[in-house]
This record gives sequence, structure tokens and C-alpha cells, in this order.
Amino acid sequence: MTVVVGLYRLALAAITLVALFWKPSTGLHLTVEDYVYFTNQSNLLMALVMLWGAATAFTRRPDPPSWLFGAVTLFLLITGLVSYFILDPSPPGEEIVALGLTKAEIVHRLTPIATTLHFVLMVPHRRLRVRDAAWWLLYPVAYCAFTTVRGVVSPSSDYPYGFIDVSELGYGGLLLNVLIYGVGFFVLGLVVVGVDRLLPARALLGRRDEEAPVASPSDVPEPAR
Repeated sequence: MTVVVGLYRLALAAITLVALFWKPSTGLHLTVEDYVYFTNQSNLLMALVMLWGAATAFTRRPDPPSWLFGAVTLFLLITGLVSYFILDPSPPGEEIVALGLTKAEIVHRLTPIATTLHFVLMVPHRRLRVRDAAWWLLYPVAYCAFTTVRGVVSPSSDYPYGFIDVSELGYGGLLLNVLIYGVGFFVLGLVVVGVDRLLPARALLGRRDEEAPVASPSDVPEPAR
């Protein structure tokens, strides 16, 4: 089953990189401006982690840390949920990239689902803590800071998303949105941690010979006095 896990990770990374960097009509496509978008950043990060995980699966070396798999799962869940509930639908007529899907369908729909399935089935569990959800939140907050600074430094640049558009919201509206979304993302991170705590310690698919997770100091009971 380890080979199956490696192939899954490799396939997920491959289709993600194809969607990000390939257009059937023009071939290789690389525009730095595309990586202003959280969607593209989170998908690229996930693809790199999956390539790392595929390499460890094939060579039977230790997997990337569970908190990193949890992080990319959270970021892709954010991408999928924001796309589904907040962003406008993609315009019709986009070209098919792979598997009969457009780029938007791959990075907004396929990869969040596939990454979540990977986390549930192919990652050892009971290793995450509440503090991990807090650490994961730093990236979305840093992303909002980045887009705000970019808007100030380059006023002619478009904001990637309407809910962080300072020119429309003002700084008060931006801070309110950061607070609302930050709380929502933290709760979603807690859900990821909660799922991790509920699932069996060993991965449902993949290597079965991994050691049980090492308990943190807070998990070790004090000796009786």
C-alpha cells in the first residue's frame, strides 16, 4: 500500500502543477502575477509537500511531519470553501487542462477534496495539537498583510479578492474581515485537529510499521508522590 500512497501523492502533485503551469493552447505558462492569489500559492505549496511525501513513500523514509500535511489540508480547505461560498463562478468557455477539467475546477474543487482524502486516509494521526491550528493561522494573516502592503506600494495593482480590497472596504472594513475570516479559519483548523484526534493513530493506507507518536511532555502523567 505504500506504493499506492506514493503514486497518489505523485499524481496529485502532477495534476496540480499541470493546472498551475500549463495551458494546452500556449504550453508552459508562468506569470509571477498569478501567485498573488492565495489559491495558486496554496496549491503550489501542497504540490511541493506531495512531491516530498511521494519521495519518502517510494524510498521508505520518514514522511513529512504531520503538522505540514495538516497545514496544506487546511489551506486547500480554505481555498475550496472560499471559492464555493464567496467567489463568483468562473466565466464559461475556459479551456480544459486535464481530466476534462479546467484550471479553476482543478485548483478550486479537485485539489481540496483530494488533499482532504489524503489527510484522512494516508497520514498518521493523533499527532496534532490545538497550537498547530494557531500556527497555521499565521499564513492567511501574513497573506492579508502582503496584499495590503502590495496595494499601498503599487496602487495601480488590482486586489486579488474583494474581501481584502482596501480601496473598497477601507482599513476598518479590512480589519473586520480579517477578524471574521481569521476566526473562521482558526475554527476550521480546530476541525482538522479534531479529525486528527478522532482517527486511528496509524495511517489507514500506507506503511503499517511506523512507530506510535511520541507523547509530548504535557501528555505524560506525573509520578505519584
